[in-house]
Amino acid sequence: MSYTAGDCYQGIQGLLMNRVVQESAMLETIRKAVLEFTEDYKHPLLERTGPIVSFEPFVASYAPNYFLNTPDDNLDVNKVNSFFLYNNPYVVPAEATTESNSGYNLTFMSFDDIEVLLNIPSVPLYWSRNNNQILIGSMPDNAYNVYMRYQIQHPSTNLPNGFTAATPIMMADSWQEVLEYACAMRLAPQVNLADKKEELHSSLYGDQKFQTSGGIEGAPGLIFQRTSQRNRDQRNTTRRLRLRMGNVG
Repeated sequence: MSYTAGDCYQGIQGLLMNRVVQESAMLETIRKAVLEFTEDYKHPLLERTGPIVSFEPFVASYAPNYFLNTPDDNLDVNKVNSFFLYNNPYVVPAEATTESNSGYNLTFMSFDDIEVLLNIPSVPLYWSRNNNQILIGSMPDNAYNVYMRYQIQHPSTNLPNGFTAATPIMMADSWQEVLEYACAMRLAPQVNLADKKEELHSSLYGDQKFQTSGGIEGAPGLIFQRTSQRNRDQRNTTRRLRLRMGNVG
């Protein structure tokens, strides 16, 4: 992380043909663009691992804050990357222990599919979300230990006019240009450059042919080329292992 909201000013104004733009207007469009791009795309700087907590027996619905670290509890959970449940109570690893801390990830299931399990006490296998609550199915029949890996909402995006020039942008450096284009696109009508909005939109998301063909034809935009750190790592990583058995003599 090496740039702030203020570092985007020059790029935004350059895309707007150096028209004079109020700083407050730029900051608010930066906030809105950051909110949009961090809501769905994965950003490692916003990923967290929550504390190990216990399900309450016979309780199937939880506030998201129950699984979050304290500094994150005033922000929305934009993504749940994994939700791990221990088969037995968690034991802090030590040289003298033989505990394995084995377990498994809960699988996401849509709310309508998990409904029946919310009323049946058993070992949890699935999770879902509804009305800003985390739902667990089956309803836990014991105090199982669990923890969540998640992506939080970008700090300060939940507050109108919450950005300052010094606000750090918790997106990879390669996203700065994307952010500048998105802000310039939003600001163009405000500085009598409404015609330029479509040009900026095409540069960001691809030309009309690219958009209407689902990315099969046409020219892609800047955002199409942005990949997550996880995707880049996976290109150089074995994702599936095949066990080879030797000949038995």
